[in-house]
Amino acid sequence: MKKWLKCIAVISGAAFLLTGCSLFNSEEDVVTMAELPVFEASYQPKISWQKSVGNGIDKYYSQLQPAVDSEAIYAASRAGKVKAFTLGEGKSLWSNDFSEYKDNQLNRSARFSGGITVALDTLFIGTENAQVLAIDKNTGKLKWLSTVSGEVLAKPVYANGKIVVHTSRGDLIALDSQTGEELWTLRNKQPNLTLRGSSAPSVSQGGIIYGRADGFVSAALLETGQALWQLPIARPYGATELDRIVDVDMQPVISNGEVFALAYNGNLTAIDLLKGEQLWSTKYSGFNNITLSGNSLYLTDYRGWVYAVDRRSGAQIWVNEQLSYRNVSGVTVANEYLVVGDGEGYLHWLDRDTGEFVAQQKIDSDGLYKEPIATETHLYLLSRSGKLVAIEKPSINVE
Repeated sequence: MKKWLKCIAVISGAAFLLTGCSLFNSEEDVVTMAELPVFEASYQPKISWQKSVGNGIDKYYSQLQPAVDSEAIYAASRAGKVKAFTLGEGKSLWSNDFSEYKDNQLNRSARFSGGITVALDTLFIGTENAQVLAIDKNTGKLKWLSTVSGEVLAKPVYANGKIVVHTSRGDLIALDSQTGEELWTLRNKQPNLTLRGSSAPSVSQGGIIYGRADGFVSAALLETGQALWQLPIARPYGATELDRIVDVDMQPVISNGEVFALAYNGNLTAIDLLKGEQLWSTKYSGFNNITLSGNSLYLTDYRGWVYAVDRRSGAQIWVNEQLSYRNVSGVTVANEYLVVGDGEGYLHWLDRDTGEFVAQQKIDSDGLYKEPIATETHLYLLSRSGKLVAIEKPSINVE
């Protein structure tokens, strides 16, 4: 097995610690991590403030990200700490700890893993304990807690009074956003072996679009959960179960009636939103979220290569191969630049037109695992050790 795997979960529910995500005794048996790129910086990013949010996610796999609205930024640790800070100065607004909550007595901790999503003055967080929590965003107090059919590793999504979660068992579940009551469940068969993760759903025009562990992108009605269409963007092949892994773990991107999705061991594909028909497909293999800006799609593949791709045709615009096997995150657009985090804790800044490096920051030696969240003025990111960092965005290039 020559490809690097972010982590694997058997359907029985086994979990793996992240130790560079190697499945073998020595990282040398799999890949060689690229050396830190050396270049002359042309931009100097500025950190506005940084705060601590518990012990972060430590060495565990997680898709836990902060959430931002017009009033505050909200962040959580895997163990159960949730905090709110002001956007400008990072002043603490409130803090709560769910690690000792009575529903976690049979588990090691709260094990927050999916989220955070903010909507209706509420924070929604999914857990490895097969729970969804609704937390008052103004006070940090619990509104409700619901148990679902599997781990909630992906971010919950809010739409039209419903919270939709995609569980590790492949189920798509809608909960009432006010009460947590289950409204409907759409079940999907899972392969015997999958990557450790799930696709967060996307919602548009009354439909839910989500990726599946069997290589399909599917659509369902938001109101009832009725399946609408499904399209394979990866086909299992190979002699072993490892070779046949084809998860679509990223959150589909929807724009102007088109869906863009990426599969591991599969393709980057554009799909007609209403018909579920393929518009174009290009061979790429990855599992991180992709980003759309203008007519360009920005993505990282399983090797850590960074790409810009034309959204209209799938044609490659440029590729940067210098972050190979550095356990990179997805891509965030920061005006004229792109930013990508890596497993050694560096945030890399690239020119969005050329893919060339313009800056580099050491954020946390424990590593970065998810792409930053962008607002009009700042980038916000959470490190593995729980360091929440606010970074100023560059001024817009008006040339």
